Order: sequence, then structure tokens, then C-alpha cells
Amino acid sequence: MMNFVLRIQENPTLLRCYQIVSSLFQLVPYYVMEEVAVDQDHMAVAPKIADLEIALLTRNDMDFLGHHRENLSTTEEYIRLLESGCMCLAVKNKGEIAAYSWCDPNCLRYKGRIVALKHNEAYLFDARTYKAFRGKNLAPYVRYELYKLMKERGVEKFYSVTLLSNDSSMKFKQKLGAKPVELFLYVGLFRKFSFHFRIRRLDRA
Repeated sequence: MMNFVLRIQENPTLLRCYQIVSSLFQLVPYYVMEEVAVDQDHMAVAPKIADLEIALLTRNDMDFLGHHRENLSTTEEYIRLLESGCMCLAVKNKGEIAAYSWCDPNCLRYKGRIVALKHNEAYLFDARTYKAFRGKNLAPYVRYELYKLMKERGVEKFYSVTLLSNDSSMKFKQKLGAKPVELFLYVGLFRKFSFHFRIRRLDRA
């Protein structure tokens, strides 16, 4: 199946059409994924590129993210994430940010739905690899490093959201042993009203 998410995000015309339509109505099926940190030996996470550095991004890095043409959020929005307690772990190649993943240790937040997390849980979101670095296995590598970091802080269970249409996201998470536990349908109206309907639980026999 074609990855419609990336195709829309990277095509200005499609993105504009999507923004117009979504201002009136949104219908988005998505999975809640459960991810568990395991040993690197059990995962295909070795990067296919050298000269890499893992780093937690700071407020000084948010201007780069906010002005990067492949990102959809503003510098101010990224700064607010940091100020709310979120963290962003990135991999850099020769000093340049190549890929990153965000983490919220407090809540799972998605399109108006907020679920408070336990002290040993975290919500992972906004994982991105820039075009110039795709095909290097960086997404699972960053995710694995984020697992290690959060595990040192007492986190044992991770949650994330994957759109039903986002094949690339599902594939990289499955490399890490992630599994879908719930299927939801999000309905948004006029960007004012939002509803989340749980279609089914997938973690029960």
C-alpha cells in the first residue's frame, strides 16, 4: 500500500488540498501501538551510515526544526513541547540533524485525546528521518536509543500512534517488536469538535 501520509506531507499541492478539506472534516483511523525496550541483539537497528552522534535536542535546536522545509510545526510549537516536559532525541551526521523522535513522559496526546500515563510509561511521537538520510535505518536506531535513555529513567512501557495508512511507520515500529493494541477512529469537525471511537482492542485473544 502506498504511504499516503508522506506523499501528502511532501507535496505542496496535496498538502494544501488536505488542509482545506481537514478544516471542515477529518476521518482518521489509527492504531495505538505498544512498544517494549528489548536488547539490540533482538532488533535490526544497526544504522547503515557512519559518523553518527546521538544527542538530546535543546531549545537552541528548535529553530532548525521549525525552519526545516520537511517539518510542519513552527519553532514556537517545538519550544512549547520542550517547556511542557517533552524530550527530543536525535541522531546527527557530521553535526547535521538526520533523524529524531519525540517523547512525552506524562501523557499520550493525539488530536485532543489526552491519556495520563503511569510513572513507568511514555508516549513516543513525531519520529522523522529527513529525505537525505532515508534508507539508512536511522528511524529504528533513534527509537532504540530513545528506549535506552528512557529505560534509564525508569520507563518500561512505551506507547505511540500509527495511522492506518502509514505503512512506513508501521514497518519501522515492527522492526522494534511493537504491536498494535487498539484501533481507533478519529472524527474531527470544523477543527472545533473531536471524537475518538475505539473500534476494537487487539491485545485480547
